[in-house]
Order: sequence, then structure tokens, then C-alpha cells
Amino acid sequence: MLKRLCMLISLLLFFTGCAAKDNSTSESITTYALDTVITINLYDEGSEAIFTRMTNRINEIETLMSKHIAGSEVDLINQNAGIKPVVVSQDTYKVVERALMYAKLSKGSFDPTIGPIVDLWGIGTEEARVPSRDEITQKLNYVDYEAIILDEQEGSVYLSKTDMSIDLGAIAKGFVADELVLLLRNEGISKAIINLGGNVYAYGEKDNGDEWKIAIQTPYDQRNVNFGYVEIKDKTVVTSGPYERYFEEDGKTYHHIFDANTGYPIDGETVSVTIVTQSSMDADALSTLLFTMNQKEGLDLIESIDGVECLYIDQDYEIRMSSGFEEMFTLTDHTYKIVDN
Repeated sequence: MLKRLCMLISLLLFFTGCAAKDNSTSESITTYALDTVITINLYDEGSEAIFTRMTNRINEIETLMSKHIAGSEVDLINQNAGIKPVVVSQDTYKVVERALMYAKLSKGSFDPTIGPIVDLWGIGTEEARVPSRDEITQKLNYVDYEAIILDEQEGSVYLSKTDMSIDLGAIAKGFVADELVLLLRNEGISKAIINLGGNVYAYGEKDNGDEWKIAIQTPYDQRNVNFGYVEIKDKTVVTSGPYERYFEEDGKTYHHIFDANTGYPIDGETVSVTIVTQSSMDADALSTLLFTMNQKEGLDLIESIDGVECLYIDQDYEIRMSSGFEEMFTLTDHTYKIVDN
């Protein structure tokens, strides 16, 4: 955990450095929530009251959606699995509904009911371990997005099988970023960089009208070395990869992105997926979803969705991009090679 925290702080310093190079002044805060370091840089004149409202909103969402907080709405949903529906806030309902949409789109590759598998492996905690095949097989009985029952009129969420549990870790940070942008817009703030542990929202544009340069970290280096950057405004950049949370046992590395069909960490050609789009919640879910797919299928999916672009990196340092990503991307580390899809 300490190593990961240091990595995240380094990333925050990187983005602060970028702002300084752009000759823009900012006011910033850094906090810790949602199991990550969060930094917010405002490039309009901020105020203590605005920062307080932002941190309060972050804490509110975490209190609703963290499965690790006793009495949170997600905890109550999980505790009542197979027993009864739970009426939840509009926030939680919206995120669960969106997660279920992506589960259906991916036919279960992205599955918010992965909670029993996540808990079994314990990756990111002091209890991380490799479970037995029998343990995994038993827990897979409770991974089933089709068993999520939503009642829009009641605003309720029901897990219809006992011992199921939902985990919104692959989408909740994106929702937080979107909500912070909405808050800033309502406060009259026109430019900011919001960074939730590498989930970055570039809101507005620089003082001179240029777009922001947002770097993308190489998945092969633990010192936050970057292999390129995108130039964007009013968009989010979200990257998923095995370097985010992992542990090693008997010389083998196990990461936190699971195959919902097998219960094991995904072991394929892809080592990193980056999404650029306007909704950080969508980018959060899609970056995980695409990691579970082979690259051709993932790229075809992104080409079919308006306003979303993606970049894949594979084990051979090869980069494949959607057509729109190429227009905003600059490669700076030529260890990597851009190849045709």
C-alpha cells in the first residue's frame, strides 16, 4: 500500500509540474478517499468554501458507495442479498444502473457483482493471497449481473442470490470526477485539473486557449515515467492496468482486474488500456471492460461508440489506437511502437 501511495503522489506532482510549465497559477488541495490520492487544481480564483464543498461531495459519495464502510448503501445492498431490495439514493442507483448497462454490453466481461471474487483474493490489502481453485469455483456461483434487480419507481437495488455482493470500484471514481466537474461548473469555475489517482479530468482550457497536455504512464515502470500525452479539454483520461494493484507469490504476479468467468486475474496480451471521453464514469467502466476483451473486439466496440477513444498497449510494447485517439496523441518514448489495428 505504501508503494502505491508513493506512486500516486508522484503522479500528482507530475501534473502540478505540467501546470507550472503552462505558466498558469492554481490553487489546489490534496486528500485521500476512495482508496486513492485525490488532487484538485483550480485555475480560476478558488475559495476555501469551494474546496470544502468538493471534499464534502467526495466524502458523501464514498460513504454511499464503498463496500468497505459499514452501513454504506452498497454495504446494505450486499448485506440484504437474497433477502430484500434496498432503497438507495439517486447517486447510488445511477452508478449501479450504469454498471449494469456495461455488464450487459460486455455480456458479463465487466460485472459489478465481482465482489465475492475481489474479497476472496484480497488484492490491495494485507490479506492478499492466491485462493484454491475450489474456493474460486464456489464464489463464482455468486457472480451474476443478471441477478441484479433494479426498481426505478422505488429507487431500489436487489441482489436476488444470497451471498452475492456488488463492488463499484471500477466505476465510482469516474462518477466522483463527473460530480466534481458539475459542482465547479455550478460555482462558475471554468478551468481545473481533477486527478483521482490517475483518473484525470481536464476541465475547460488553459488561459491562452490551448488544450491541456495530460501524460499517460507507462505500465512497465513504477516511477511514473510516461510514454506519451494527449491534448484535450473538457474530457477525461482514464487508464487501467495491472500495475495499479497487485501482489507477487512464488514468482508470479497477480493483479486486481479479474475475469468474471474464471475468477482469476486476466492473463492476456494487454498490459494497459486508456480511454478518453467526456464522462469519467463511462471512461472508468470502459477502461476495465476493454481490458477484459481482446484488442480487436475492444477497438471495434470503441469505434461504434460516439465520442469515445481508446489506446491499448500489449506485452511487446506495441500501441494500437482508435481512429480519433491518433489525432490527440503524441508519442514521447520510442521504446513503444504504434502499429496498425
